[in-house]
Amino acid sequence: MDQAKIGKFISDRRKKQGLTQKQLADQLNVTDKTVSKWETGYRLPDASLLLELGSALEVDINELLAGEEFLPKELPPEEYAKKTESNIVGLVSELNEMDKRSRSRSIGTITGISLSGLALLILFAASLREGSMVDMIDLPTLFYLLGLKLAIISVSGWFHDYRNAWKMCLPGKRLSKEEMELAVQAVRYAGALTLTLGCLIALLGAFSLLNYMDDFSLVWRSFAQIILALLYTAIIKTVYVILAFRINRMLRNA
Repeated sequence: MDQAKIGKFISDRRKKQGLTQKQLADQLNVTDKTVSKWETGYRLPDASLLLELGSALEVDINELLAGEEFLPKELPPEEYAKKTESNIVGLVSELNEMDKRSRSRSIGTITGISLSGLALLILFAASLREGSMVDMIDLPTLFYLLGLKLAIISVSGWFHDYRNAWKMCLPGKRLSKEEMELAVQAVRYAGALTLTLGCLIALLGAFSLLNYMDDFSLVWRSFAQIILALLYTAIIKTVYVILAFRINRMLRNA
């Protein structure tokens, strides 16, 4: 199902009806931003809105899902039936994909928050033992990097594609060309987040270092935090570069 084609069709039909995005949105009880997302191909209309949207644009659902205007009488019955079947299959596939993305986002968010919480728990336990809340080295640093990154990836809607990238490392796992392209983008996004979060944690360590120069026991912990944050960042970023290269090579062979 071609979302860009459907979006352009919705836009053309709306303009033909003399409606603004706001006016169409009011008829469907949605926001004009939602209509904009449809027309730009960012997302498809909800299945519950298809009948109302078709009525507002004066097209049937078959034309709406095909992204083109045609009359049944102009097509042989067999061809019209095939178009209907193709559109239904495409809609079901799109709904299944949306469901997968929704589940993936939940899994990624829970995992990210759990890792971040574990980092805080380790940090708190270490602070009770050492008497300092700046003990953010080793596992806490790693879990901060992984947890916050996964949480941000999930909230931004990239976790499904990010997970697909790792699935491609499994033997016999194949993805479509479009899924591989999205997986590459997700890996690049994860790599950029890793660099940003790694630098932020290193800066936090530098701040601690400057504030505890008179206590050597705290100085070396802050210094260790900086080194480990940069080390973890470099390792994880290298892994993402290798993963993206692997997927790009599969794309060229697809």
